[in-house]
Amino acid sequence: MMGTHSTSTGRSGRRSLVGNTLVTVGALSSAFGAVGWLSALRSPSILTIVLGFVLYGLLPLVVGVAFVWRGLGMIEEAEAARRVDAVGRAALLEALRGGGATAREVATKLSLPSARDAERALDGLVRDDLAKLDVTDDGELVYRRDPETLLLQDRDVN
Repeated sequence: MMGTHSTSTGRSGRRSLVGNTLVTVGALSSAFGAVGWLSALRSPSILTIVLGFVLYGLLPLVVGVAFVWRGLGMIEEAEAARRVDAVGRAALLEALRGGGATAREVATKLSLPSARDAERALDGLVRDDLAKLDVTDDGELVYRRDPETLLLQDRDVN
């Protein structure tokens, strides 16, 4: 359910970059198609006009629109992944409210499939300095919210 923030951010960042690239290439291809089409219209031969329209106008235009369509879809998917990640991280931080918790307790609170999944997600919070990791005298790992993060999160949520 919840991956680490840096991994999902990297994936959604790459997806967004590819989407933006597709939109740019698609827009350029469509512009090339429009210019190619207008250039073909200047020819005195009807065969040249038809071939120019199809090869230099219609084909780049269709490819360009397809690239733009797919690129916008990828950008939207990346934004949705970022929103899901933010909600997951907020749920993890909320599960740590009140003095901290072990990975097993977080897994139980959030109905995660295993404590290992919770531990991976919590380790992502520690890596991003949103939570602190303490070890008890018994050797148990306890994750705690960083007090500074609490203020930032509450400000961002409201």
